[in-house]
Amino acid sequence: MKITSVKKDYGLNAAAVDEVSEDFQAFLIQLGAKKKNIILSRLTVEEVLLDFIDRFGEDGKFTYTKSKFLGKPYISLRVEGEQFNPLEKGNADDAFGNWSNSLISNCDYTPSYSYERGANVVTMSFAKKTLNPIFKLIIAIAAAVLVSLLKLVVPEDVISFIMADVLDPLYNAFLGIMATVELPLVFFSVACGILGIGNNSVFGKIGRKMIIRFSAIVFAATAFAAAVIVLLFNIVNSAEDAGFVLKGGLKMLLEIIPKNLADPFSSGNAMQIVLMAIVISISVIILGEKAGTISNLINEGNRLIVDITKNICYLMPFFVFVVILNLIWSSKIRLFLKMWVPIAVYITILILFYALSVLRVSFRQKVNVFVLMKKMLQTFLIGLGTASSTAANGECSESLNKQMGVKKRFVDFGQPTGSVIFMPSTAIGFVVCAIYMAYYYEMKISLSWIIISVFVCSFVAIATPPVPGGAIAAYSLIFTQLNIPAAGVAIMISLDVILDFISTAFDGSFLQLELIMQADSNNMLNHKILRKK
Repeated sequence: MKITSVKKDYGLNAAAVDEVSEDFQAFLIQLGAKKKNIILSRLTVEEVLLDFIDRFGEDGKFTYTKSKFLGKPYISLRVEGEQFNPLEKGNADDAFGNWSNSLISNCDYTPSYSYERGANVVTMSFAKKTLNPIFKLIIAIAAAVLVSLLKLVVPEDVISFIMADVLDPLYNAFLGIMATVELPLVFFSVACGILGIGNNSVFGKIGRKMIIRFSAIVFAATAFAAAVIVLLFNIVNSAEDAGFVLKGGLKMLLEIIPKNLADPFSSGNAMQIVLMAIVISISVIILGEKAGTISNLINEGNRLIVDITKNICYLMPFFVFVVILNLIWSSKIRLFLKMWVPIAVYITILILFYALSVLRVSFRQKVNVFVLMKKMLQTFLIGLGTASSTAANGECSESLNKQMGVKKRFVDFGQPTGSVIFMPSTAIGFVVCAIYMAYYYEMKISLSWIIISVFVCSFVAIATPPVPGGAIAAYSLIFTQLNIPAAGVAIMISLDVILDFISTAFDGSFLQLELIMQADSNNMLNHKILRKK
């Protein structure tokens, strides 16, 4: 798709706002964006420009840029003058604060703000339109199966040479690339999320309560999944007394504290990296303007590492091809074929936890179960069909407000915040796959190991941003932390393309259920709309 680059100066006036908005809307239509995203994005651009007019007056000017960077379409609005972020709403006494703006600044269709060389810059980038990931996976697997037939006509020593000197180096190179970005990805994600708080007065009471509840439910979902597996499948094969379990838990807590700043990255300890990101970002908040340079570096570093990760993920189909071909030729394809077991367990546990969550909301809010599920269905189907939380965001917000009675102001804060850190389905998937792979490789699975896996999977699910490549980093970190053989990472990365469709669909529904409950506790829920058939 050819995009004509535009860079044009305008006066800050109503006529310019209309002209730019029209051009932006045509740009989104050209990109094939969904109608709801087009409307929301255009309104966002109009609001940003109107805020610039209010701040700098109609004598000011702005530069509108429309172009591509590394093949990724984007637009930017640039206004010279004193620092002013039009994306920040409310004041210091606002109970909601501006936290969600920082969290979602790297998501498609969501603007990000920066202050560069005396100019305020608002940028909105968009994912390139590509083939559905599930089709890419099917093509990669089919290609691997076809190429594997060469073993029937090619000498064995040639096949051995290809495996040892071509496939293995390519596999290790890809994992090496991901290892390079996975730890910074987690660090910057956590640090930027906390820096977005700004200060305690901005991160109001509602925001603090929301984040605590989101995190608690993620941990509860992971623990629920682990408990079901332990009770039904007798997975624990290493006995230990209560004292040993307590000692192991205490050891895990103490090991979270790093020896020095470099040790977490050199050792690949995800828990230490999360702790370090929390400490550094809170220190930057306390220092305020004195640490403004560090804050900007962290935010820019986050944008850089997320974009690098997205670009690396274009290699994913080729990586899947290498993995499957290597498994077939090394007669280890049975492991891949057996992965229907954790997928089935994952879906079963997910449905159980979802059913409990729906019944909880239905009982507490006195709403018919089927009415509630019907109102969430469209968001669920969009997530299931696209594996994209971004694609489902518009429907999720609209249904929460118009069909479930959650006040728009609460939705505008809670929905983007939850879409980034509230992923119970993802956490369940992590712990199910981790336990299964440990069982397959005949590791010693003790009660303390299960407890540690729950904490690790929960932390990683919360800390890893929902961007392409995030799951790759997550599985690598989890398997390293739990001492699961690295060979299992390749299998999980290949299958995550399928799991992502399921987890995206359920995570959207879990978010809607939780926001209903939180809106009710903050007196921001219209019960008549929620219960209306």
